[in-house]
Amino acid sequence: MSTTPDKLVDRYLKHLEVELDDLPRDRRREIVDEIAGHIAEARAGLEHETEADVRNILEGLGDPADIAEEARERFEVQPPQPAQPFKPGWMEITALVLLLIGGLILPFFGWVIGVVLLWVSNAWNVRDKIIGTLFLPGGLALPVFFLLFAGNTETGECGPVISDSGRTVIPPACTDSSGSTNYFGVALSIVFFLIPVMTTAYLAYRLRRAPAAPALA
Repeated sequence: MSTTPDKLVDRYLKHLEVELDDLPRDRRREIVDEIAGHIAEARAGLEHETEADVRNILEGLGDPADIAEEARERFEVQPPQPAQPFKPGWMEITALVLLLIGGLILPFFGWVIGVVLLWVSNAWNVRDKIIGTLFLPGGLALPVFFLLFAGNTETGECGPVISDSGRTVIPPACTDSSGSTNYFGVALSIVFFLIPVMTTAYLAYRLRRAPAAPALA
């Protein structure tokens, strides 16, 4: 089992590697090996090594962040720039809207335009674009079509019914010819409705969290 001094040294060197992450691998390895050699040499000169002695050695070497800064200056490496928050533009907002309700605004073609904008934009990676395209084609247009047309079959009713008095009555659920509730049709309608909503929410989340790098010219 490693002793406490060994753990202190390992932690120090790992911290140093993290601070040197933006340097080329060979340069990073060179600096870490150099510092590790200094530590080993200093520890070898101790007659009775203690934890306090090792802490003094590490403190004498300096903070890993300072060592990394000196290394960047020596090898002329620019420090990493902080990531700028991504602000979605008109293309991304329009893509999200059309993927969800484009098929209702402009049947079929509205959703297709949303898919085109999704793939043209650099804000999503390929996996996100595939998900946005396949789940669910047509967006909310498909579940609405299913409710308005597919539900009104010969075996039952699923949608508005006109009573003898002329008033529109909306049944609480789809019913078959025997008057029982068509739970399968209800469940399928709910699933068809939720899939495009969840897909749009996922794309919006990915848009905020981790946009892809802009394409190179």
